[in-house]
Amino acid sequence: MKTIELLLSYYIKFISLFSVKSASDFTFKLFQKTQPRTMLVDEIEFYANAEHFTISTTIEPIEIYTKGNKNGEVVFMLHGWNSNLARLSSFAEILAEQGFYCVLFDMPGHGKSTLKSTNLKMNSIVFEAVIEHINPQSEFSVLTHSFGSMVASYTLARNNRTINQLFFLTTLNQFEPFFKELKNRLRLSDKIMNRIIDMGGDLLEEPVQQLIVKEKVKKLTYKNLSIFHDKHDKILPYSYSELLVSEVPNARLFSYENIGHSKMLQNEDLLADFEQVVKRNREEVQLQDV
Repeated sequence: MKTIELLLSYYIKFISLFSVKSASDFTFKLFQKTQPRTMLVDEIEFYANAEHFTISTTIEPIEIYTKGNKNGEVVFMLHGWNSNLARLSSFAEILAEQGFYCVLFDMPGHGKSTLKSTNLKMNSIVFEAVIEHINPQSEFSVLTHSFGSMVASYTLARNNRTINQLFFLTTLNQFEPFFKELKNRLRLSDKIMNRIIDMGGDLLEEPVQQLIVKEKVKKLTYKNLSIFHDKHDKILPYSYSELLVSEVPNARLFSYENIGHSKMLQNEDLLADFEQVVKRNREEVQLQDV
């Protein structure tokens, strides 16, 4: 991978000798490319057995997979980067058993999507289209993993929907550090990097520096936020979740040791805790409504 990145850095530098704009455009597209991994057997089985249907969106046709009671509270489930909807199947099983109606979909460039690249804006457009199609008649809940927390918070902060429960299986803090990481890995010049950040802001209709999950969550109306995070997560630092819990209301952080970033999705201890949290939150909400 380092060899490829080194070659790319040379190529980008070469292009920039003739046009900084062309070099920036090439790098910005590169930043949006996805690399979905091979699906596991249980993930393939989930796709094969879950009820599903297709809706049209301005991005691409989206297959929606569902599990649980159609008359139950809706839970929208958003997977992480380079992942797929079936990675959340264990959580869907638990929620369905508790009477929820789980709604899952592959974000553009992921899972069974035919696209090879994506960005926060595209994912947000698709998520909004899914919400509008399902059209919950009451408060709904949202479960996310990793990058999904940014998609959910960015999308939901742009409207006035009331949410019941939020479940974040790890969380991002902000987008800007990822751009800086890209700059270091590809040895980008300041001119190219600044142009890429501006392009991102134009696409998202707000400065990249303002894409901060905790600030988006502060704009939401919700009853509970439960965050699950490994203290030694190598992809998204545990400190991101600590910061979020310290600054938003009604939030709880569940901490783990060495369960990984993606492997956590199959961790028995986390799944058991999640089931108890779902039950407890539902009981608390019922008491509040009495």
